[in-house]
Amino acid sequence: MLRLWFQSFKQHFHRPIPQVDGQFALGQRSQRTLEKHYQVSSTASVEALWQKMNDLAGLASWHPLITGTNAPNGQQATPGLIYRVFARWVPVPIKIFVEGVLPGEYISLRIFPVPGLEERAVFRLESALCGTQISYSIELKGWLSPVAWSLLRPYAARVAAALAQATEQATTSTIVPKQYRDIFS
Repeated sequence: MLRLWFQSFKQHFHRPIPQVDGQFALGQRSQRTLEKHYQVSSTASVEALWQKMNDLAGLASWHPLITGTNAPNGQQATPGLIYRVFARWVPVPIKIFVEGVLPGEYISLRIFPVPGLEERAVFRLESALCGTQISYSIELKGWLSPVAWSLLRPYAARVAAALAQATEQATTSTIVPKQYRDIFS
């Protein structure tokens, strides 16, 4: 009798929770996860893109959502580093944790804008025949992810393109002079 009571008790509190794909899992909380990948080709070199991407103080110069950081000039991303950025759509500073860095290849960041939302952003660089491939992956977790995604979607699509454009402008402005001189006059 006591055994039947424990079984009914166990069944009551360990009901399977439906997952997104229709399968059931025991004891897991359903958590919303939104994920999107973007790719852009750039004519800039991997080294130039890496310098632009790895400069934490200069992040606001090319990222469409960030207006400033508290990182000192010249601060490079290292695993375990925590710094703050100031975004256009959140009035409080946002903490960013540098999760992983492979020099010249990728940077992985965890972003904690508000309670109930966690963002993971991965920037990846790959050398290709026609230039450099920039991959930007964004993953939102938490119960606020649908609301955040509706705000972030137009900006997230422009992040990789903004990095490529800023780097290409910086490299061409140092190579090509602004005014051409006539050598015969």
